[in-house]
Amino acid sequence: MRDASLVVIEFGASWPRWLDPAQRATGDLAVVAQHYEGEPMSLVTQVASRITRLDAGGWDLNTVVLVTNARTDADAFAARAVLARGLLARMASVKADRFVLSIDRALEKRARHSLRMLAGQLTDEGAGSGVSVVVRMGHYESVAALSAVG
Repeated sequence: MRDASLVVIEFGASWPRWLDPAQRATGDLAVVAQHYEGEPMSLVTQVASRITRLDAGGWDLNTVVLVTNARTDADAFAARAVLARGLLARMASVKADRFVLSIDRALEKRARHSLRMLAGQLTDEGAGSGVSVVVRMGHYESVAALSAVG
């Protein structure tokens, strides 16, 4: 098994500046970027397919980063929640370490609030999983209310 991280980027979201691939101490890095604006749920299918291929290649995903865009409509929030819950469940099943929800700090307050709400729900639902749920807004990491789950 190869230690690895997965970065999932929603359509319109930017690579998180705090995550420098060149500075990674260990492990590989896989990326799934939604390059077209389609149905929000289409990203769920892309991520599931990529994880299947990574598993087949012997990658051990210990960290997942979900980079979100500014959309806060019901369809986008529902798709993001389905994706995040699926990722968290998978991470818990393989004893992964850290799930990071990331958003550009420059995006509107409503988008940042929506992401914090999702993180709170994930923390409550994932209690006891052993996966740490973290929110990153720019260079700032919020772990006070979302400390290690479990």
